[in-house]
Amino acid sequence: MIRVSDITVFLKCPRMCYFTNNGHNLVKDITPAYIERLILKELALSYGSAFGTEDAVSFLDEELNRLSTEIRVIYRNELSGIDEDTLANSVAAVRSCLGDICSNLSSNGDFYANELVQDEPVVCSEKFGLSGSPDRLIKINDAFVPSIIKAGNMPQNGIWQGDRIQLTAYSILVEEKYNSVVERGFVEYARWGKVRAVVIKRHERRKVLQIRDKIKKIQGGFMPEKPKDAPCEYCGFTGMCDVKSTLASRFF
Repeated sequence: MIRVSDITVFLKCPRMCYFTNNGHNLVKDITPAYIERLILKELALSYGSAFGTEDAVSFLDEELNRLSTEIRVIYRNELSGIDEDTLANSVAAVRSCLGDICSNLSSNGDFYANELVQDEPVVCSEKFGLSGSPDRLIKINDAFVPSIIKAGNMPQNGIWQGDRIQLTAYSILVEEKYNSVVERGFVEYARWGKVRAVVIKRHERRKVLQIRDKIKKIQGGFMPEKPKDAPCEYCGFTGMCDVKSTLASRFF
């Protein structure tokens, strides 16, 4: 079974996907910015409740106080070596964003009016050999629609291509589970409190299936070529990656 997270790693670098599928752990650099993103992602789960209050800033401020004590429980492994001062600084950085977040929530009224089915549902498809957990599953009329929360940078228009592929993969899974057609999904940009609707397109569905097939080859032992734009400076596999490509990888 190939996870949607495998697809997102593949999009960053196929060689990175090779190592994570061959028993090597992807070690992340736990920076203050990374901790902020974890907090923002959790806080975004409360934006819909904040939207319906008279004082959204105070509401989210209280939610942030709660998260400051609970975040270690939720992200036990990621935050195991983080001291209290570093965590407090990250919480303070997120707190400084609350005004901007709340000023944008009103533009998402139609989104927050939808019925929330479940946070992080596990969705599997034996037919397509895929599994994954969108951040939210919501119901619009009689249709089930996936939404993902992103706490990093937001493009000026639309959404990032990697987010589009990830959302399309979740849409395929939701369609399989509920025997429905998913025509759109959503990306929630947590740092700004903005939600952008995404039309699920045919060529991106095709791209998901093509990447799935390439990951199958990786799981079978093929080492892909390292792309020229690989993010090597942010990769924990740099030492073991400096090897000659196998003959098979040339036909990947």
